[in-house]
Amino acid sequence: MKKSIFLFAVAALFASCNNDDDNTATVQQESDAVKKLVTVSYRDALASSDPDNITAVFTTDGVVMGPGSPTANGTAQLDSAYEGIFSAVALELNFKVDEIIVGNNYAFVRSTSAGTVTVNASGTSAPEENREVFIAKKENNQWKLARYIYNKMGVLSQATTTQVVQNNTTSYNEQDSAAISSLVTNTYANALNASDAAAISNVFTADGVLMAPDAPTMEGTAAIKATYESVFSSLALHLAFTIDEVVIDGEYGYVRSHSAGTVTIAGQEAPAAYREIFIVKKVDNQWKLAWYEYNQPN
Repeated sequence: MKKSIFLFAVAALFASCNNDDDNTATVQQESDAVKKLVTVSYRDALASSDPDNITAVFTTDGVVMGPGSPTANGTAQLDSAYEGIFSAVALELNFKVDEIIVGNNYAFVRSTSAGTVTVNASGTSAPEENREVFIAKKENNQWKLARYIYNKMGVLSQATTTQVVQNNTTSYNEQDSAAISSLVTNTYANALNASDAAAISNVFTADGVLMAPDAPTMEGTAAIKATYESVFSSLALHLAFTIDEVVIDGEYGYVRSHSAGTVTIAGQEAPAAYREIFIVKKVDNQWKLAWYEYNQPN
């Protein structure tokens, strides 16, 4: 009897190890597919200067938020937006992926791109550099781009390796969605409007990532706190955030939002408006900001 129990335990242990290996392999395969979607499929679609090739790599409800441009939502608007871009310029960009978070239905990608933009009318070329957050969605067993925001990072710094993170499957409900909305519209907004850098850093995960326009990528709560302290030393923001959508996929999710209000610099107040994508993570039963990128629509 003891021998049977021992053999059963050994068999169970081997089965568990095999399942772990299979799971690791699956995550790697999925991350490779998502990486290829960005670094090959989207890159080549851009280089082709053909809007149809762009929309082919996006979901039918795909959303693109480029700095200084209106939000493009859905195939028709994406087609129109990229047609406008390609009528003016040609883009040759290579993408480097910093991090991929892989879940069942969604994957989140942080990347940078570098290359050239060529003005069609004159043929003149200039360097082009961006930093991106892509949200990919799996449809009919194929990954497609669903949401895309980008900005400039000042001095470009590109990754040499890609970190892959598994998004573990967990249960969630409407209370989670409400908590995530409140995290942005109340907790983060109140801390921002109070110019409280410490309170802002507390809403991020320990390894949180901040991608502010024309600034380096900041990783970790200490760097994020220091960044906001520097910002608040020269200006004050008073913004109200409006949630466009909240999507949860396991222990991660994303928020797409827009904000409007005022910025005060040297006693002078001016209107301010932004668009945001927050990647959120549930840590110890509490939702926190994992990544945050934003830009201005005009």
